[in-house]
Amino acid sequence: MNRRLKVALKSLPIFVAVALVAGIVYEQAGSRRDRARFPQIGRSVDIGGRSLNIFCSGAGAPPVIFESGGPGPGIEWDPFQLEVAKFTQACWYDRAGEGWSDPGPFPRTSNAIAKDLHELLKRAGVPPPYVFAGASFGGLNSRVYGGLYPNEVAGMALIDSAHEDELRRAPKFFLGRTAPRFLWHPLQLAFEAAAFVGLVRLTQSPSAQGKAPAQMTREEIVAALRQRPKSFVGNVSAGIVLPESFAEASSMTRLGNFPLIVLTAGQSFDFGNAELNKQASAYQQVWIHEIQPKLVGLSAHGRQIVVPNANHGSIPQEVIISAIREVVTEARGVAASH
Repeated sequence: MNRRLKVALKSLPIFVAVALVAGIVYEQAGSRRDRARFPQIGRSVDIGGRSLNIFCSGAGAPPVIFESGGPGPGIEWDPFQLEVAKFTQACWYDRAGEGWSDPGPFPRTSNAIAKDLHELLKRAGVPPPYVFAGASFGGLNSRVYGGLYPNEVAGMALIDSAHEDELRRAPKFFLGRTAPRFLWHPLQLAFEAAAFVGLVRLTQSPSAQGKAPAQMTREEIVAALRQRPKSFVGNVSAGIVLPESFAEASSMTRLGNFPLIVLTAGQSFDFGNAELNKQASAYQQVWIHEIQPKLVGLSAHGRQIVVPNANHGSIPQEVIISAIREVVTEARGVAASH
């Protein structure tokens, strides 16, 4: 028995090494399949040793820059871009680690994201000032961008934008658990290692794997791009440091005199539980009447529009496009008066 145990212990490092090599090969092969399966939409722009993907269409000023609300590639803005490009230049981009963009260094806070975007727009030749369409978490990034580069903001349409008061006002079941700060970087490194050796890919659902992109809906393509390991790791990274992003945005309480529309969802989600729905409904009133109005104060020309029959993820496309059009029109009037 002792002899078998000794043999097993001696063999263990070999098994581990073989498993690691197999996992790395598996992940590299999967990455090659991903690249072949989903040809790039947009163009890669070097921002200093790594590249971000951006796709612009239309012509005119000020350009509209779409900032995604959560995890996922910028292509989810495609139907909005098609309409906005009819009256001005419209650009979506992939944040670091998303879509066709390279991963970025830790930590992926709103500050880091805004600095990436600034460099991307400069090197891509998209001239400021910009109108930002920032949804949810993208609203934090837009605010931080405006604080860092105030002369580059012509206007904003904030679409049920995240706000730092969520951390202290939202019901506890709304909020995910946050790891202690000293664990943030080790957790990031652990997820990166898991992705590198194929563990993340192994745990993913094989949904729509057999389909070619031409046979997939836009929603399926977005879901498939989100599922890739680099995107998963990027999303985890942004989630780990979310309190830091809230803190960065909290210092941006007044950004300027540009046109600003704050779109606010008028309904809460249905959680399928009477008590949770009661808490969510009460918080929605705080959200509408106390938290979102603080965003209006970012500009002397801000106003709020409550969308009564929409929840956080269902503000109609036509409402969003109408708000963007209004901001662009007002921004052009301001530019003409100077």
